[in-house]
Amino acid sequence: MSKQEILLENGTYNKKHGKVVEQHFVNDDFYDPQDLAQVKYEMLRTANETKRGIEEIAGKFGFSRAAFYKIKTSFEKAGVSAFVPEKSGPKSARKLTKEYQAFIDDYLAQNPNISSGDMAAVLYKERGLSISKRTVERYRSGKGRHY
Repeated sequence: MSKQEILLENGTYNKKHGKVVEQHFVNDDFYDPQDLAQVKYEMLRTANETKRGIEEIAGKFGFSRAAFYKIKTSFEKAGVSAFVPEKSGPKSARKLTKEYQAFIDDYLAQNPNISSGDMAAVLYKERGLSISKRTVERYRSGKGRHY
């Protein structure tokens, strides 16, 4: 897997790498303008070590002044880990809470051959929860994992 593929996969590929015109990134192969985490870190380091204006520094690294301060605040709170975005999407079950999971488990213990579609219908009828057959299938197949 190439470095670019890895950066794309973990969300740190700099889509605006062409806007990075800071001398390090133009003249030295160690610095990679496609590596967003490196670009952000070096921008903050440059601002900390030089007397250049923030607007100039941010511009040379491909950011606005406002983006610079947002990046700086994130870094101060979370360190370098702030440069790696969190995975998007829900972090936990939204509809199929632990209460509904327990209901499904109890119902399946008494009715092991019920289809996922029928289980979804029972949830709606008895608990008023409208979920898809696929949600029930994912829950049933994911036993032992965090749903």
